Amino acid sequence: MNNLTTSIAFSIHSNKGVYALLLGSGISKSAGVPTGWDILIDLIKQLAKVNKSKCEPNPSDWFRKQYHDDPDYSVILSKLVATPTERVNLLKQYFEPASQDEENILKQPSQAHRSIAKLVKDGYIKVIITTNFDRLVETALINEGIEPTIIKHPTDIDGSIPLTHNKITLIKINGDYLDSRFLNTKEELKKYEQKLNNYLLQIINEYGIISCGWSAKWDTGLVNILKQCENFRFSSYWTYLNNCEKELTEIASQRKGQTIKIENADSFFNEIVEKIDALETLNEPSPLNVEVSLARLKKYLPRDDSKILLYDLIRSEQEVVYNKIRNICDFMIRPDQDYLLPKITEFESSLKILLPVAITTTYWCKDDQYYHLENILSRIAEPPPNPSGPYFDQTRNFYYLPTFLILYAIGITAIKVKKYDLLNNCFRIKIPELPTIYSNKIYIIEKINPNLIDKDLLNLILNARYHTPLSTLGNKILKPYFKDFISNETEFDDIYDVFEYLLSLYFMLLTNRILGDWAPIGQYQWRSSRLPTTNSNLLKEFLESAEKKKSDWIPIKQGMFDGDYNIYSDIKTRLDNFRSNIHMF
Repeated sequence: MNNLTTSIAFSIHSNKGVYALLLGSGISKSAGVPTGWDILIDLIKQLAKVNKSKCEPNPSDWFRKQYHDDPDYSVILSKLVATPTERVNLLKQYFEPASQDEENILKQPSQAHRSIAKLVKDGYIKVIITTNFDRLVETALINEGIEPTIIKHPTDIDGSIPLTHNKITLIKINGDYLDSRFLNTKEELKKYEQKLNNYLLQIINEYGIISCGWSAKWDTGLVNILKQCENFRFSSYWTYLNNCEKELTEIASQRKGQTIKIENADSFFNEIVEKIDALETLNEPSPLNVEVSLARLKKYLPRDDSKILLYDLIRSEQEVVYNKIRNICDFMIRPDQDYLLPKITEFESSLKILLPVAITTTYWCKDDQYYHLENILSRIAEPPPNPSGPYFDQTRNFYYLPTFLILYAIGITAIKVKKYDLLNNCFRIKIPELPTIYSNKIYIIEKINPNLIDKDLLNLILNARYHTPLSTLGNKILKPYFKDFISNETEFDDIYDVFEYLLSLYFMLLTNRILGDWAPIGQYQWRSSRLPTTNSNLLKEFLESAEKKKSDWIPIKQGMFDGDYNIYSDIKTRLDNFRSNIHMF
């Protein structure tokens, strides 16, 4: 499996309509369409033949010597044919199938063209830029019942529908073979008319780019536009076949994108479509998917002969989520409500199946199956790669929201079914602090806790005034997932408090702070202070039970706090002293 094509598929799927395709002559190679330079050389040969001259072995040098200029379509065509109609008819042979071409299925849309048309039909691609003169993209689109808006000359830009409101806009930056104004010589490709230049620059700045069949070697004007890009909101991917041209490498680096070696355009786009189709299948009405996944999970959990099937089921959904969340955030975007509020929804949506899977697994698993849950946490909590430029830490912290929700889901369920040994294991998981192989490892709760996201920022994004906004947000998101496991909302809130209190205790237990005691505080703090009449007695009963049973207290007997009541008692005293100095109101 090509991991980069997987990343592209997730990027396109989770950012519908924000990626533009940049297609070069390589996209039509399997369809038997020659490149623009190939056509020019063939026309020179015809011109030499008309003049009863030999142009081999280098037709372009022959032309320069003969006409004292670089090869030029207008000069060549004027010497071969007399009228515009004749010029069009001369060029048709290169782009339109003859009878033998039809027999060999040449000069017709290839698999790549058909895959691209499907991406357009499904709404994933709305803009295509191409340097090609042929009409294979248009034909593939029409075959799918799509009539594209075509920009084949700067004058076509006037009056065209805005890009975002169009089903598909096809920009043929070098022209069309039926329009003799098309561009191909080095001089013609150096610079575009200002109107087209501005139009392309708008696309380059506003869309992610996926290129295929384009080497960046000849289209100097387009290369210069790409280098003017000032916005890297979305990723860019630059494909090549054998060896990546240095010009393409430079563009990828400047655009903060990635180069990808592919076998050919057909297999590349076919793989993208297949992976997006798979994601669509996963995103079909979630109740069915959840029910099927949970039915399989409940079948595998109690059976020793289903260990592999259980592992594959959980790991498969784990990897789906892992790949999804890596394509949701752009850490170079300033943290604000317009950008990050939709991301919260996207993160929650990415967990529609994994959260029920984690809760159900926690509820029914045996102790020798705990590792499935620990693996989920370790995997999803892996730090994302650092962007290649400046980024905002607070935007980056939102990446860990799915891990926050999963940890809480497992922890709340573990307390409900009294699996404190599992909770102890989860609290002690260590994750890399940075995305490097040499990174220090930290306890997961050093990162994943109610202080993960700045309080004021999250309140601003949520348009709220919560005392513990992340804790409260987590409570609201998770509560519906527990309707089949916890009898009522009050009990859920009570167990939520117990979990967050234990998390605070473990933070103090596992971390060493030079500047005195500190711990992240959840909503149990203000619930116990402000709402004593409705606040649970569960947390109070939980702590009273510890004081009464001491070493026989279930969490201690199952290994929490190193199985030592005295350690627990000391940490609790320190936490309560710290809490007494917190003023939330």
